[in-house]
Amino acid sequence: MIQPNTNLKPIQTEQQLLGSLLLSSGTKLVLVDDVLNLNSFSNEYHKNIFKWISTRVSENKPADSVSLVETVGMNTIKQFGGVAYVCSLCNDTLVDGVLRSYAERIVSHAKLRKLKQSAMEILGHLEDLDMEAADIISNAETAILDISSGVDVLKGILSMQEATAERKASWGRIMSGEEVEYVPTGFGSFDEHYVGWPRGYMTIIGGRPEIGKTMFLVSAVLRAAQSGIPQGVLSIEMPRWKLVDRMASIIAGVSISALHEKSADEAKQVFDAADLLAKEPIYLDDSSNTADSVESSIRRMARQHGCKVIWVDYLQLIRPPAHLPSNRNRSWEVDEISETLRRCAKQENVAIVSMMQLNRGAEETFTEGRKGVPASHHFRGSDKPLHDSALAFGVYRQFQYKKPKKPMGEEYNNDELADRIQPFELVALKSRDHSKKSLTLYAQLNVQRIYDVCDEGFVRPDWSPDFPS
Repeated sequence: MIQPNTNLKPIQTEQQLLGSLLLSSGTKLVLVDDVLNLNSFSNEYHKNIFKWISTRVSENKPADSVSLVETVGMNTIKQFGGVAYVCSLCNDTLVDGVLRSYAERIVSHAKLRKLKQSAMEILGHLEDLDMEAADIISNAETAILDISSGVDVLKGILSMQEATAERKASWGRIMSGEEVEYVPTGFGSFDEHYVGWPRGYMTIIGGRPEIGKTMFLVSAVLRAAQSGIPQGVLSIEMPRWKLVDRMASIIAGVSISALHEKSADEAKQVFDAADLLAKEPIYLDDSSNTADSVESSIRRMARQHGCKVIWVDYLQLIRPPAHLPSNRNRSWEVDEISETLRRCAKQENVAIVSMMQLNRGAEETFTEGRKGVPASHHFRGSDKPLHDSALAFGVYRQFQYKKPKKPMGEEYNNDELADRIQPFELVALKSRDHSKKSLTLYAQLNVQRIYDVCDEGFVRPDWSPDFPS
């Protein structure tokens, strides 16, 4: 038996570990299979040997050097280095306690190789005068994050046996509460039907300007964060200080204008609310506005801060990378941006909720006598975000288009409406896993707060009977 040897070359470390696995007929694979994958190894011989051992173990078959030679045949054995090379791997073996440390060193060497490759790519980008510095930095940051977190985008094909084993393990974690596939939204009526935001997928929420998209975002982020669920916000439209103002206003229960009106009592309430807000697991980024920088920010929020839900406000404001062809139309650009968000949601296993603008046609629509009800064909720029999403909703406030009347027939003015709780609808436009169900929440515009009928103590507002609620 040999002891750990820190002077071994990377290739020698791989050889001794593979030799140990072969000498144990694969029984020692369980000690390292959660650390290693095919791309941990530096050459094709070693990748093929490791893959063969893993397959044989999964099939409960012997995984020694003799079996390898016999099963792959003399023609194919060249892909494993040849008979002599396979046999030479078994000259030494490792004690069990050392095996894992060797596996970790192999992974470390793999990261160094990947880092070197990424560095060369970055140097190549520096010679590209069409690329902006921000895009180059974003690409470099994403590459380094991938390396540091051990992301393996080339993990490869899984057998059904491997896939089912992986899924069964996931089911166990879900049943024990260690893992969730849907992230609670903070709105009980939403979660009763849709369970929550689907992890690994994108959800889109569309609406016309000033209809309340950001108001919904702010309320939802705060609700979920107060339940202990980390939230990320990529605010491309609004500076982060405005988001802080709105969230503090909600906590304080006072108008967002309190600070600007210099109302001492209300301002103190907002200051006290800010101290509470500071403790919430919310991460803000208002600096990213290109597809590359948005992607990098999403990955950092997911990996470094553990964000389960990441909000984007809003999709059409994201600019494509500067190095892309300039002759592409806006529809193509939106397609690319949507694909970026869809890919990030899947790879990082997070729920991405993206706001979108609806086109003017939404304001001219009449549905069952109601003006402005959004529909799926109202999304501006492209239909791909709708295709890429698991859930899609349109924001609708009927009072935006038809004001309710007081008992004496007089209409409420805008200030009166802003102070009162009014219907706020999420019109269901797409649902991949559940039946479509539109939801009615309630908004108080001056505080920028969204209420739910499931909220403790909430009383549904009693509007004039001559106006449909």
